[in-house]
Amino acid sequence: MLKQILCAALCALMLAFVPGGADAAPEIIEADGVYMMGDNDTPKSARDAARNEAMRAATEQAGVYIESTSEVQGYALTRDEIRTVAAAILRVLHEEVTPELVGGAWRYRVHLVCAVDAEGIDLRALAQNKAEIARLQKERDELKQQNDALLARYERADAAEKPALGAQLAETYKQNAIFDDTAAMILRGETDHAIADLSLLLQDPSVTGDVRAYAYVLRGRAYYDQHSSALALADFTAAERTPHTNSTYPIWRLYEYRGMIHYAAGDYEDAVSDLMSAWDASDKTDNDLWMRLRRAERKAEQERRHAVRGDGGARSWGVVIVP
Repeated sequence: MLKQILCAALCALMLAFVPGGADAAPEIIEADGVYMMGDNDTPKSARDAARNEAMRAATEQAGVYIESTSEVQGYALTRDEIRTVAAAILRVLHEEVTPELVGGAWRYRVHLVCAVDAEGIDLRALAQNKAEIARLQKERDELKQQNDALLARYERADAAEKPALGAQLAETYKQNAIFDDTAAMILRGETDHAIADLSLLLQDPSVTGDVRAYAYVLRGRAYYDQHSSALALADFTAAERTPHTNSTYPIWRLYEYRGMIHYAAGDYEDAVSDLMSAWDASDKTDNDLWMRLRRAERKAEQERRHAVRGDGGARSWGVVIVP
């Protein structure tokens, strides 16, 4: 799901390679995306497709910048991990959309001016938390796959279906963009900003189902990073109670985060229950989740044994314990 993995940031890296360290100016990147509008496209979907192309190009440039700046083989970040970091620290400063009529068809060009905000990113922490990076990348990739699948469905639809699917496509792009942006904010440690954006989304009564549940999960993760356990638990419970499926978003992650909160509080039985729910809902490939579950099970078993012995956790080695 997300920790202050990226909080404290490329400061160490900048100190190592750039005179002046944290005072170094952000790297400015410009990128373009172009999309030719087809018969089945709407202006909104064509513009979004062009912007996605521009963002991919900007992210690739940001990744190259991070690689060339760090040059620290000991961190051993993979290309996918570098791409995730790049996406997290990339800030759009200016966006320009230009529609052009070319050969009877509209072509949309999106020009982005971005800053690689290296301040506050700790590559050493990132290298030590690869599982969290991979999890975020997987969630982001799934959001993109949903967009692509809906776009393909729209392109195959007949004229009668297109208006409804077009509206759904535009709404899905908007919601997924919000989730992607707020996930990046959480990675950068901008939890207050993420909470504000997600709270604004949750104030809309038309936001229901999977979208509402996932908004609660992401906001709970932001509260979790702020060590606001009570607020995080409230959001995870709200997500659980919101009618939803796990087919669109990984809403089941709420159980993992709630389990970690219970574990930290020493409530091992509750931790086991939640972590087991997370494992059952997952694809059974998350080794970190599996190890968290096993640790919680061992702790819960130890507490049960101590309760039976009535020793409060102490073992008898022929020593008399005097109160």
